[in-house]
Amino acid sequence: MSKVHDDELHEENGQAGMAGGPEGDVPMSFWDHFAELRRRLTRAILSIVVGFGVAFFFAAELAQFLRTPLKTAWAQAEAPGQPDLQALGVQDALLVDFRVALMAGIFLALPVIFYQLWMFISPGLYSREKRFVIPFVLISAIMFVTGAWFAYEFVLPYGYAFMIEYSNTRGVQVKPELANYIKGTTRILLAFGVVFEFPLLIAFLAKAGVVTNRTLMRYWRIAVLVIFILAAFLTPPEPMTQVMMAGPMVVLFFVSVGVAYLINPYKEPEPFDDEIEEDSGHDEAP
Repeated sequence: MSKVHDDELHEENGQAGMAGGPEGDVPMSFWDHFAELRRRLTRAILSIVVGFGVAFFFAAELAQFLRTPLKTAWAQAEAPGQPDLQALGVQDALLVDFRVALMAGIFLALPVIFYQLWMFISPGLYSREKRFVIPFVLISAIMFVTGAWFAYEFVLPYGYAFMIEYSNTRGVQVKPELANYIKGTTRILLAFGVVFEFPLLIAFLAKAGVVTNRTLMRYWRIAVLVIFILAAFLTPPEPMTQVMMAGPMVVLFFVSVGVAYLINPYKEPEPFDDEIEEDSGHDEAP
């Protein structure tokens, strides 16, 4: 069988084959799945590259846009002067533009990225489930952007204001550094975008029967502990931003419990004794 025919077969299995359920899919070996994963990752990466190329022409405007939370925090902290960013190296401005364009490219490529993710998992879904490709892509992109917006509007301004005010009380004059500021800001934006996908992940796991609302509630203490540990890794080493990330993550966890209940509610097993009595009744019947 030729490689062209294999590619067509995979495409048919993922797109035109949406009318059939998992039982109608062509069996795939481990290497077939690996090749499919590589194909989907390649297309997702290419979409990011295209988005990067487009965004790079607007890197200066995007960098100014990312400075807004710092300006807001500076005003809230009533710090003297202006929050001018300093470049410590001659290459910093160029590297910052690359970072900003890359982040913007990821946001622009979100529909393609989530579509490729859906197409990778779609062969294992039933036909009625495969029809949700458009809602999945839209909801995933909206949740990601919502997480980044929440960080941009609330977490970053209040987090930076806390750190600036603390420095002022210590008599330390804050002079933000360009590369470090942009790196931390883009990292938090992307982290919050990923975190806000959690309810959608739980919805998939609940639909697959992997988790139920009772399972999530049984381990909620462990989940909260893990959330705070993740927040510590994903945010700068200061408590304000960590709490502002962990708080929404905890809320999203309990929202996910409700999502799991709606999709796959836990059902109490029927008593074993009733089954025995029912069977005995059938045996005694003439």
